Amino acid sequence: MKNLTIPLITLILISSGCGNRGKDGKNLKSPVMKFTLTEVWTSDTLFRTPESVIYDPQRDVLYVTNINLEPRLKDGNGFVSKAGTDGNIIELMWVTGLNAPKGTAIAGDTLYVADIDELVLIDLEKGSIIARKTIDGIGMINDITTDDEGNLYISDTDANKIYRYSGGNLTVWLDQGLDKPNGLLAEKTRLLLASMGTMDFVAFDLKTKEKKVFATEINRGDGVAYTGIPGYYLVSDWSGEIFMINEDTGKISLLNTKEEQMNTADICYIADKNLLIVPTFAKNSLKAFSLKVF
Repeated sequence: MKNLTIPLITLILISSGCGNRGKDGKNLKSPVMKFTLTEVWTSDTLFRTPESVIYDPQRDVLYVTNINLEPRLKDGNGFVSKAGTDGNIIELMWVTGLNAPKGTAIAGDTLYVADIDELVLIDLEKGSIIARKTIDGIGMINDITTDDEGNLYISDTDANKIYRYSGGNLTVWLDQGLDKPNGLLAEKTRLLLASMGTMDFVAFDLKTKEKKVFATEINRGDGVAYTGIPGYYLVSDWSGEIFMINEDTGKISLLNTKEEQMNTADICYIADKNLLIVPTFAKNSLKAFSLKVF
């Protein structure tokens, strides 16, 4: 693991004079802010096509899904790794026997994993697969998020659908107006979505499904992470870019790694540790950055 402290890009987001909403939906004045990203560490390159990373605050560890080359092939060589927030790999082959695992969500002591046409449930204490729920007629499920009530929302990038999983039942939540939906983040009253086809970052009201566009031209939208600052989100473009997006003032590029040919896949931001964790996909590593706000 390499430890680095390299300042990257400083940016300023200027208030547009409009109010913005935080996670609780209250109207808040848009602050004037400056952000600086600094690289903190790079993990060893032992991962195999790492696609998604999620933080488990109860156990203070990261879970990393490894596609292991082919994202749509049911070859049985995919796995989940366990790593520390310092970038050290705790257990590379923590859970094996998957195909091409991608997005994840945690509810209680269960890790939910999107694996092509299966929703895989993993016991976090035992590190073993509890169940596999095959989804008929699916394209390729990609990302998962959970709301405050424990309901899951799952994006199907190939079939252009978003599913809702509740009480063991899977239903289609939305199948209109989508084009390669990917990254998801559920909030109290809305569902945020980053898409690879429409290349935008939007929010859907959970009751009415009314859509609000936050930003366009984000290219191959992948991961979505809340910064802890009302109205501000980190959104990754799989091709190699990370944006800071405010729902009222739009997007600003915070990191661009396209010249390095380094992907920025399904990210995770740990507010308590101020760490942005980025799976690099083909580079077979994780990178961590700190976000300074002043």
